[in-house]
Amino acid sequence: MTVRRSPWPLTLAYTVFVILFGAVVRVTGSGAGCGQHWPTCHGEIAHLPQSIETIIELTHRVTSGLSVLIVLVALGLTARALGWRHLATRGGLWSLGFLLVEALVGAGLVLLELVGDDASVLRAVVMTVHLTNTAALTLALSVAAWAFAKTEPTLGRGAPGQLGAILLIGVTILVISGTGAVTALGDTVLPKGPVSAEGAAHALGQAMGTAPGAHFLERLRGVHPLLASLGAVLLLWQTDRLAAGLARRVFPWLVGLQVCAGLLNIWLSAPGWMQILHLGLANAVWLAFCFAALQTLGTPASAARAET
Repeated sequence: MTVRRSPWPLTLAYTVFVILFGAVVRVTGSGAGCGQHWPTCHGEIAHLPQSIETIIELTHRVTSGLSVLIVLVALGLTARALGWRHLATRGGLWSLGFLLVEALVGAGLVLLELVGDDASVLRAVVMTVHLTNTAALTLALSVAAWAFAKTEPTLGRGAPGQLGAILLIGVTILVISGTGAVTALGDTVLPKGPVSAEGAAHALGQAMGTAPGAHFLERLRGVHPLLASLGAVLLLWQTDRLAAGLARRVFPWLVGLQVCAGLLNIWLSAPGWMQILHLGLANAVWLAFCFAALQTLGTPASAARAET
């Protein structure tokens, strides 16, 4: 009997690293580090960086390019071991497609100059699309990782109500994350001042974007905390509908930790390191949900009823 070692967990971990490094590019304003050129840097294929912004942007492009190569290798190994019709292979193919879309979105941000201090509506929309695509990418990689160890993995509807709960949880996380992406953009290009004990009420009003004449990104700042608070309650309420397992056990703890991190992010006026930590926790919440959902849909309905 041949023991197969899945290449997908490490591929998924590396992809999350690339996603978080993309946040480093944003918070440091390094998106224009290679000028209005893509895929070249300042019009050169082999460019010698002259600034820290160029180093950061060029590093992000290199690591992003390597992610495509890594997925291709993992896909080849999976297809050789399991065949092209296996769910793990199909998950790898989906992830490759989402990676290509990711590259196009990144190119659009650079070529349309939606980087640096740009605070346009178009950039906010593209950032939301960017986040949605990365969520789809990590979901596809999660499918590949989950299915690799199974001989004939299948996804069904689970017990009554479970599919609806999965859709509700997934949509809720994506909506919260989408508004979070817009808020993070505002925190980057329109940073808030530090919160003092004496002026806490006034600072909170500024943080929520209620000041007269505020930029639309400032006015939208209050949307994400409100949706995140309400959404966290909904997520915790629906958790028990997921199949039992490690992912379901850690999911509510990650949601609670993310809420605490969000409150701390507001209090600290969203420093760059906190934005990256907040995004990292958001990815952890999404991945825990993905694996819990796959476990739920991969559990026969009879077994799911017995668990509940």
